[in-house]
Amino acid sequence: MPLTKISAPRHLPFAKVKALADAVQDGLVKTCNVPPKDLFQLIARYESEEMILDPTFGGVSRSQEACIAEITFLSGRTDEQKRNPFKLIAEKAVAAGFRADDVMVALTENSRMDWSLGHGVAYADHVSTAKSDA
Repeated sequence: MPLTKISAPRHLPFAKVKALADAVQDGLVKTCNVPPKDLFQLIARYESEEMILDPTFGGVSRSQEACIAEITFLSGRTDEQKRNPFKLIAEKAVAAGFRADDVMVALTENSRMDWSLGHGVAYADHVSTAKSDA
């Protein structure tokens, strides 16, 4: 059950930002064993001056179309499982019209104790019938 937050410039067409959101979900489903219906995404749009991103940090060349996808999910994946979505997300984003340099992804892992899915109950205390905790 990952939570994805996508920060995107306001001037980008929503369809393009949605394509990035779809790329993120597809990457998680195909590489991190996330069930397709485990979809929790927040999209925030910012004016250009509200996105302060170093244009060259990390050996890339970011443009005014740079976006950030922040993914929080339960721990337990290998380093390889964490590397794989980066590539797939970038490939699908490029197919949707992004430059590879403009797609930044940050993964954060935590435990079932760090989530409440509702009713004020810790996910760690929730009896789940789901096959995957993604």
